[in-house]
Amino acid sequence: MALSHTCDGCGATLGAREDLHRESTPTGRSWYCGYCRMPIPDSIGERLSHRRDGSPTDRR
Repeated sequence: MALSHTCDGCGATLGAREDLHRESTPTGRSWYCGYCRMPIPDSIGERLSHRRDGSPTDRR
């Protein structure tokens, strides 16, 4: 299982929730690249939303 996803729009490596933008919709959530707002597949967004980048500001 891959630990990251490469954005099709800007080429950024998305590897944690800090790299994502989430929008709530009537049918659930939609996930977007946090840098260029290109939509990413829901399954990838959900998987990455549970990962953190490990920076000192993460609260576990």
